[in-house]
Amino acid sequence: MSADWVAVKGKIEAELDRIMWAEPIEVKMSRLGVFPSAAGTRGQYLSNLFFQVADTQAMSWWTAEPAMRQALADPELSVEACKKFWKYMTVHMAHLMGDVDQPRCPAPWLNLLSLTELCDEVVECLDSIETKEQLDELLWSWFGYMHRLNSWFFLVFPWELGYSFPLKNKDEVEKLVASGDLPRSVLESANWKASDPPQSA
Repeated sequence: MSADWVAVKGKIEAELDRIMWAEPIEVKMSRLGVFPSAAGTRGQYLSNLFFQVADTQAMSWWTAEPAMRQALADPELSVEACKKFWKYMTVHMAHLMGDVDQPRCPAPWLNLLSLTELCDEVVECLDSIETKEQLDELLWSWFGYMHRLNSWFFLVFPWELGYSFPLKNKDEVEKLVASGDLPRSVLESANWKASDPPQSA
């Protein structure tokens, strides 16, 4: 017997309440570089923070939500097709961030066990959904949770590292063209403006 979608919706909203105002433990661990799974590249965890920002964004307001809004509004797509569509966009990323695979990965890969568990509960309750309206109600809560999780990871990402990669101004681009590193068409095709160096925070 499949789980009831209304009950799963309630669990998602309870989890949203948990992470709404106080920094969640999984976010705090990630911000501080604590990954019991040993996830990371060559001993650093910046790549982990990148994937946490990018994938939660893709699973929420940037990709999955607008795609699902269009699918649910499309009269040519059935509710069953919409269920599959959501699964195809979401499940693999949710499992990447929260799966455990003993002995190689002894803890949730990117600290997001709750995300993986909630995703699995959504999948398990889909059989109890009979209409697009019901699916829309469930996903309204899901995307609210995903938006908030993405906001947390966006907040803690060390964006100040970007000052090490300033944009090139017109003079610098001309030098790259003159040295043969870039073709002249790059310079000619853009509306280049002399840019000021970035200001330190």
